[in-house]
Amino acid sequence: MDTSSDRYEVVIQGKPQGPFTLAELQGMNLRPTDFVKPAGYSEFKELRELAELSRLLGVTHQIAQPQYFASLDMRMLSTGIDYFTALCMYAVLAAVYLGGAPNAQESVPVLLAGLALVPVFKFILCVAMEGSKKHASIGKMLIGIKVTDEQGRPIGYGKALLRNLAKLIGVLTLGIGFFIGFLDRRQQCLHDKIAGTLVIKDRLI
Repeated sequence: MDTSSDRYEVVIQGKPQGPFTLAELQGMNLRPTDFVKPAGYSEFKELRELAELSRLLGVTHQIAQPQYFASLDMRMLSTGIDYFTALCMYAVLAAVYLGGAPNAQESVPVLLAGLALVPVFKFILCVAMEGSKKHASIGKMLIGIKVTDEQGRPIGYGKALLRNLAKLIGVLTLGIGFFIGFLDRRQQCLHDKIAGTLVIKDRLI
């Protein structure tokens, strides 16, 4: 999170208050575990998690371990949204193809075979977006979850590629690789364990 802001909100007695200036924060004797966020950001974090603001307020910076993990039903819903997005992309390509085809009826077998591209589109979208600064596919962004490494940091494109390739093992095991997440405290599916990733959600304040 970028903390290059001149206004901040603080959770005081369980309620967000502010915004405050940096000078006002300096006079509030905030604890490292108090929740703060730059004005305009959606997620509060502990003060000690914000490197630049910690330095300005004389607090020791610490990387907090993820504690709030996305449930499998949230992940399944986000996957459904991602497949729908990929299907919409294919529908656009199919419409363009039909527009240039001399015989629309003869194009039907080609279009049906082309549905195999939908999982490919979904794979590319997930790798590109989970490895980006968004840390989440379109479905995950809409649900409010994101992919990180086991320390809560961005995974980059390399781990995003490994994670999505490893989902094939879940398919080959007839879904067992996915559903072992039900038995895991951190809701890690097999592909997450292989890639060293977590799917986390914002903490509730």
